[in-house]
Amino acid sequence: MTSFPQCAKCGACTAVCPVYQSTGRESHTARGRLHLLETVDPNDPQLVDIFSKCLLCGACKSTCPRGIDIPALIIEARAAMPEITGFSSFKKFLARQAMAHPIALSALAKTAVPLGLIPNLPEHSGLRLTLANQPPGAVPIIAEADIPSTSSPVATETALYFSGCLSRHLAPAIGLAAESLLAKLCGYRLMVPNNQSCCGLAAKSSGDMAQAQDLARRTIALFTGDKAQSLPILTTCASCYAGLKAYPDILSNDSDWYYRALRFSERVWEFSSFIIEHSLSTTPNFQNICKPTPVVYHDPCHLRFAGITDQPRQLIRKAPGLKPIELPHGSQCCGMGGLFHLAHAELSDTIRARLIDDFLATGTELVTSTCSGCLIQWQRGLTAAHSSARVTHLAILLAQQLT
Repeated sequence: MTSFPQCAKCGACTAVCPVYQSTGRESHTARGRLHLLETVDPNDPQLVDIFSKCLLCGACKSTCPRGIDIPALIIEARAAMPEITGFSSFKKFLARQAMAHPIALSALAKTAVPLGLIPNLPEHSGLRLTLANQPPGAVPIIAEADIPSTSSPVATETALYFSGCLSRHLAPAIGLAAESLLAKLCGYRLMVPNNQSCCGLAAKSSGDMAQAQDLARRTIALFTGDKAQSLPILTTCASCYAGLKAYPDILSNDSDWYYRALRFSERVWEFSSFIIEHSLSTTPNFQNICKPTPVVYHDPCHLRFAGITDQPRQLIRKAPGLKPIELPHGSQCCGMGGLFHLAHAELSDTIRARLIDDFLATGTELVTSTCSGCLIQWQRGLTAAHSSARVTHLAILLAQQLT
């Protein structure tokens, strides 16, 4: 096990851990888990259950006065533990095949609900209907017709687009919106390399480092051809951003790939940060609407603890048709946690319910975010609460505001 600084047992992590706040169990705190790492056999079934009940949100790391990287230690521990995700062997096999092979992922999207890979979606959910009955190009969150034209006379620069699984297979409107925003606000055209795979974050989070490394190598190779090796790489998914940025860590023990991973990760941008940095004008061409629509922006944990919180809000504030609203209790984890919501559905729902209640207290009818998992979790939560509020990706919301 990787060595780490001695935990001060200060309890700062208990104030920010969404799992501990739901269960009240000391073993679910960061300090409790660190103690168990030092004292308990990693094959103990109770330890396996405890370490599977972590969202890897990063809240504990951000508040730890000694800077202990608890999520990294938990991932390392999971690698030594069997059946950490709660998947059956068959479902784990399907998940591995889907992450590795784009065609398989498209096929899996059609049958994901019958197999129980995305459980508990309401019967009338657009995403459930899309997965069960529609081709992979169907859109669960918003219609493609609502995205404005991407034509722009000033699109002279080029960036590469890592689409992520949601945009690529289920909601291509996200990519269309990003293309429109980059062309009209930054003068960039987006190129989308074919045969993209999963970013590998799910594999890494579950401790399957061999799979994560394989996916990292595939992606690096795909995005570093002769003409592409110096181009910026954009992604509209917060989880994919975290996954791509982690490639140097994932490949740290591979001397042939580590420096390639470093150069690759330096080119990776989260799309709202890229737009703020490369905008052609301080006053983008958004529609001038007299009565703006209130909207809550949900901070994905992968961006919140990477310091990307103001950039999405800046873009919302620049659109006269939108009025940003903050939650009464501030930013919170939605409880999705990648595979966490599959293994621990009730706990995930409990964490999500607190967030939904906070949102409903604002009276707002619109929520936006940039994480595929968060968007799905919000859609499920609002439907469960019988709310008519709408959920949409930030890129789509902003693209609809363009003139």
